[in-house]
Amino acid sequence: MPHSDTAVVPGIGMARVRNAPGLALLLVAIALAGLVYGAATTPSFLTPFNLGVVVRAAAFVGIMAVGLTFVTISGNFFLLSVTEIAALSSIIFAFSVNQQLGIVAVLVLTLGTAAVLGAAQGAVIGLGANPIVVTLAFGSVIFGVAAYFSDAQMILVSRPNPFEWLGAGLTFGVPNVTWVFLLIAAAGELVLKRTTFGRRIYLSGDNRATATAIGNRAFAMAVQVCSIAALAGGLVGILFSAQMSAGYVNHFTGAMGASGSLTLNAIAAVMIGGTAIAGGAGSALRSAAGAIFIALIDNMMVLRGYETGPRILFVGLVIVVSVAAYSVIKKARR
Repeated sequence: MPHSDTAVVPGIGMARVRNAPGLALLLVAIALAGLVYGAATTPSFLTPFNLGVVVRAAAFVGIMAVGLTFVTISGNFFLLSVTEIAALSSIIFAFSVNQQLGIVAVLVLTLGTAAVLGAAQGAVIGLGANPIVVTLAFGSVIFGVAAYFSDAQMILVSRPNPFEWLGAGLTFGVPNVTWVFLLIAAAGELVLKRTTFGRRIYLSGDNRATATAIGNRAFAMAVQVCSIAALAGGLVGILFSAQMSAGYVNHFTGAMGASGSLTLNAIAAVMIGGTAIAGGAGSALRSAAGAIFIALIDNMMVLRGYETGPRILFVGLVIVVSVAAYSVIKKARR
């Protein structure tokens, strides 16, 4: 009997459903424990204003996490150069706006460059190279190019410009960056769960041999998912620079609203969301929720006066615990 997406994927889905309850209960328990602790010890923690700040702080990490979710589900680990792509996109965006190229041209040039860089990395990975080595090496090259062409200096964006509203404006009292984050998360989940392309991504990570048998090509899949993650990085570069009215490569070496590096936080969000590091299982919405959870705990630690060191330590521990917990639950339910 010939294979088809609909014939194969439901079986995969049932396997994931069996794994989901324990993981979901674990994540909910952790989140509730954090919320209860924060509410009990920090009076201003659970105010509507502060919760809005938390979601806003999670936006950049969350957008990147959604993009990385595609890569991880497909079985290609992570695109570790996503922060450097954001840095280069920041420079390209600032330069393009200052040249008065127009909204469409700015977006095409900035996001197009990001997509090409992602596709190039995906092509090398698709040929069988180690994704960790490839993306780390590309990250160094990309950051070097961005620093060279900007002379490692801040490029102020001419004002007024049409992107100011996107980066710093409000719609219905909610920051536009937050709206973009929520829309990206919803769109990512829709693509993964409701399209043939999404089902192929799951199948590629769950059973590459079967995926190849029904027409999936590892090379094409790596190119596609790495391009998606790179586009997420490019979007972050645009949003952050629009908000700051400046392009600067070193914007992205700091915390950017959460503890530690941007890439590390995005990876932590994906892991907290229960995405299998080996591929085949995961959710864009859960990755977005993971980013909010990290921002939530980070916000609580800031309100309680914790320095950067303990906050970075927390993010590292979150990754270790998330990976370990998922592995234990998965083995227990086999």
